[in-house]
Amino acid sequence: MSIADGLASRMKTVRQLKPRQIILVVILWTVALVVVVIGVSARGVMPAVRVTDFAHFYTLGHLASSHQVSTLYDKAALRDAHLTLVPTSRGYDFPPLYPPQVAMLFAPLSGLSYEYALIVWNVLTVAAYGLIVWSAWKPVSKQLPNRTLVFTAAVAFVPFLSLVLTGQSTIVILGAFWAGWLALERKRRLLAGMAFGLLAIKPQFGIPLAVVVLARREWAMLGGALLSVAIQASGVWLMLGWEAFEGFARALPITVRQVDALESKPHLSHSIRALTQIAPDVIAVPLWVGLAVAVLWYTARVWRSEAPMRVRLGAVILASVLVSPHTMIYDVTVIALSLLWFGAFMQEPAQREHSVSYWKTVHGLFAALAIQTLDILSLQVSVLLMAWLLMLVTRAVFERPAVDDTSRAAAA
Repeated sequence: MSIADGLASRMKTVRQLKPRQIILVVILWTVALVVVVIGVSARGVMPAVRVTDFAHFYTLGHLASSHQVSTLYDKAALRDAHLTLVPTSRGYDFPPLYPPQVAMLFAPLSGLSYEYALIVWNVLTVAAYGLIVWSAWKPVSKQLPNRTLVFTAAVAFVPFLSLVLTGQSTIVILGAFWAGWLALERKRRLLAGMAFGLLAIKPQFGIPLAVVVLARREWAMLGGALLSVAIQASGVWLMLGWEAFEGFARALPITVRQVDALESKPHLSHSIRALTQIAPDVIAVPLWVGLAVAVLWYTARVWRSEAPMRVRLGAVILASVLVSPHTMIYDVTVIALSLLWFGAFMQEPAQREHSVSYWKTVHGLFAALAIQTLDILSLQVSVLLMAWLLMLVTRAVFERPAVDDTSRAAAA
């Protein structure tokens, strides 16, 4: 069969899959919306869904708006505040682990009831996600021309579904990476650093970025990040005072010591720690450190290459999920950018050798994230697949110059 026949066959297969994927998306989101509507309108029905992580953010916002700063990092007082504002949160434990700017972020929603505040936050999350995916896809639309397929995959991404159902704050992290990418594409490294400074809301996602910034001496980006954090700190100081920083500083060591307790649902964890936790305690931490260093090494290699900026940043984003000590399934939403940019990169002629392997891995990753393989195989397959994606991209990036040189020689 000729190459043209093979491509025609693959395009026919894609056209046949589109209706199935759209049907899958409709089913997934119908179930999600039914769950949300039931949880909002029928008190006591499906409380595990109705009382989401957003209950914690909603409480933090209320405490910030009412200047109850001492309660933010007092575990017992915070539990009482949860029960007062969201009575159905009884039985749920929300440790005081977020920096004070998170409370300031959610303060504007404190004037609404919990149910309506959750709806507003989810609407903002969905709108922001759609804008980010569309903006990231436009520059690579020639490599990925099937718009329906791209957006169907984005909407059907299980971590995004989890993000909406839990009312989590990961959309801010995704927005920080996206805004930083826009600035880097325009050679505005100071502005990029300011955008990346928003990662201070969940600082564990800034580990790979800190490594490449320091290793490559990206001082403008470092300055922008420090400026961003300083602005956030100033806002907290003006609104909440120094007491908020003191409370967070006291709570932080306790949180670090209890990091394992934070992952009450290990099957929803998708970082390297999800693999190393199954090892004996004596080697679990050294193994995690060793694997994290290997991931960071691959990431630094990609960053100092001549690959497109979106590919380089995509590697950083993927690494941030892998090396983070606390990555829940909704946090994996951030790699939507990586998968999109890597997919376009693999469609270039020089990378066609790795294209099939890449797309098979992506399909496997979608399935692994949906199935929760830890419960079935006692192994989080999604982590292995994400690590393999990083290796595939690294290999493609460093084989690219050789292919380009050969092409130029042939043309000459």
